[in-house]
Amino acid sequence: MAILIVTDIFGYTDHIDRFAKSLGSGVQVLSPFIEEPNSVSESDCYELFLAQCGHRLYADKVSAAISEYKPKLIVGFSAGGAAAWIALSEQGTSHSVEQLIAFYPSQIRNHLSIKPSCDVSIFFAQVESHFDVEPVIEQLKDKKGLDCIRTRYLHGFMNKLSGNYDEYAYSHYQYFCQREARNYIEVVQREAEFS
Repeated sequence: MAILIVTDIFGYTDHIDRFAKSLGSGVQVLSPFIEEPNSVSESDCYELFLAQCGHRLYADKVSAAISEYKPKLIVGFSAGGAAAWIALSEQGTSHSVEQLIAFYPSQIRNHLSIKPSCDVSIFFAQVESHFDVEPVIEQLKDKKGLDCIRTRYLHGFMNKLSGNYDEYAYSHYQYFCQREARNYIEVVQREAEFS
């Protein structure tokens, strides 16, 4: 498998399914939930996320998915991006992942001393309600293989269920992810031909 998508607190939605399919074949989606939420309310989804999973357990689920699926690329959204950051950092170099793309992973602010051994691109929201983005970027910017971009969009800009969804931003970053995904899908296909 080439790509693992790690969802935000809304879980595996129709929107995530369409995004996953747009990346091509060899894509697996990981949600924090045992049972997907019925609600589309952000506060309801967050309560369910904390009740069923929480940040630590989500990182453990990502770690297990990396071991099982051996993806080359991970695309994580919000809590999923932070969970992937933690899981990859804890695995050291003993994983298959070559790149992590994380959109507005605000929990990274609590894990600034670590960094995955793969290349990382983080697309931060312009502002966050719980912390100042700029000092977080300042602490991360000198880490090798890490690209931090402060977008002009708000947290949730990639998620149609978010009040901060931005259609232009979604199209732009979806194209970025598609381009990156093509590279890894081709690599996995070539590896399969030679094995």
